Amino acid sequence: MNQLPDPASLVQGTGLPASSHLQRVLVSELARSAKLPAAPPPSHAPLAVPGPFEAALRRDAAARGGAVIAEYKQASPSLGPFAKGTPLLAQLQAYQEGGASAFSILAEPTYFKGSLEHLRSAANLGVPKLYKGFVIAENQLAEAEAVGAEAVLLIARVLKQHTAAFAAAARARGLEPLVELHNLTEVGFAQAAGALLVGINARDLATFNLGEPTAAPLRQAFPEAVLIRESGLATPEDARMALRSGFDAVLIGEALMRSPDPRDFLRRILVGLRAVAP
Repeated sequence: MNQLPDPASLVQGTGLPASSHLQRVLVSELARSAKLPAAPPPSHAPLAVPGPFEAALRRDAAARGGAVIAEYKQASPSLGPFAKGTPLLAQLQAYQEGGASAFSILAEPTYFKGSLEHLRSAANLGVPKLYKGFVIAENQLAEAEAVGAEAVLLIARVLKQHTAAFAAAARARGLEPLVELHNLTEVGFAQAAGALLVGINARDLATFNLGEPTAAPLRQAFPEAVLIRESGLATPEDARMALRSGFDAVLIGEALMRSPDPRDFLRRILVGLRAVAP
C-alpha cells in the first residue's frame, strides 16, 4: 500500500482561504482525526470490483435510465442546521421505497451534524452506503470500514496527487472509492486512482456557489466509470435533466431532506425515465 501523506500537510496545502467553508471543515476534521486511535489493519477482504455500491448504480442506470444516491444530512456549513432532528430510519426507508439505489450518509459531526451511528443504524436496510466525509487520514478510512460503509468519498480538490494512494488504501479495506471532482483540472487525479465511481460537484468547494457541470468531457475521460452529478439538484426535473444529459446517477441531499414527501420526490425522478434516456 502506498504511504499516505501527513494529514496536516494536506490541509495546509489546499490553497483555500482559512475562511472558506471547505477549509474550516478540513481544519475541524484534522483536529478530530488527531484524537482518533491509530488505524488498525484492514478487517475486510480487499475490494472485489465491482463492489455493491457500484453494482447497484450500474444495475439501476441500465434498468431505469438512471440511479439516485439519496443523502441524509441535517446541516451544512453554508446553511447551518436545516433538517436537524429528521428521524434517520424513517427518512432512509422513504428513500428506499422511493427507489433510491444507494444512500449517502454524512459522517462529519461539526458542520454537517453527521454521525457514525447513522451509518451503523442504516446497515439493516440492506442498501449500499457511502461514508460522506472529508477524508485526510487512514483512521477515517478505518472508521468507514468499521461502521459498515460500502463506499467512501475522496475529494480530489483536497487529496490532489495523493488521491490514488487514498483510493488504494480504501480498496485494501474493502471500500469503494468515489472520487469527487469539482472541475476538469482534477481529472488526472481520478484517472491515476483508477476511479470507477466519479462524481462532479456542481458546488464550488471554496464558496459553495453552484455551477452547471456537463457529462460529456467526463465520459471521454472515464469511458467505463459510473458518472455521478452532485449538488444543485433542487427538483425532480433537475435530476431528470442531469440523467438525460449523460450522467449515470445523481446524488441528492438538501432537496430530499427538505421535501415533505421524499418518497414521491424520488418516484417523480424515476418514473418513465428509461423511455427517454439516450
